[in-house]
Amino acid sequence: MPRLYYMPRTRSSRVLWLLAEIGAPCELIKLAPEERKSSVHLARHPLGRVPALELDDGTVMFESAAMCLQLADLHPEADVIAPLGSADRALVYQWVLFGMTELEAPLYRWVREVAEDSSDSPSRERFAEAAAALETALEDRDWLLGDRFTVADVICASVLSSAHSRGLLGEWPGLQAYVERGESRPAFIEAAAVSNQPRS
Repeated sequence: MPRLYYMPRTRSSRVLWLLAEIGAPCELIKLAPEERKSSVHLARHPLGRVPALELDDGTVMFESAAMCLQLADLHPEADVIAPLGSADRALVYQWVLFGMTELEAPLYRWVREVAEDSSDSPSRERFAEAAAALETALEDRDWLLGDRFTVADVICASVLSSAHSRGLLGEWPGLQAYVERGESRPAFIEAAAVSNQPRS
């Protein structure tokens, strides 16, 4: 059985969501904040962050999006990723990478700038451009690949959830609705019961 080393209220939440979507058994090991810099955990994640995933064969992974893609591959019966080599598979890759690079990276810089009460926010402009593009892609569809929910939606909706919870999606009602659709899924609710616990 794989093992997920996680902390609540971190990027671990998207892996927990994907695990719930695929219904795969996984041992969940909650780390205390001070454990992240231990030599044992640094062997799992060289930056001392979470999550880290140990696969059945002992391979240890870090980077939450990579974990989600691998878990989707390991459970094709869950139908959260398209067949290898298909056009839909290419779109899954596209949106997963878009979520990590074009949404998440500027979003967290913008959140820091808001916290610092900065009036000049180039990160907000970059996020706004990506948010508008994603909202356009979601017009007249529930999910990024149409009617089919995939790992790309886990990634993009989980990133946007951080913006939504901070009231930063007011300009993009389509994205607010997208996040709310994701958060109404039974698998999200199941994962949130774990990922929204206190950290300590």
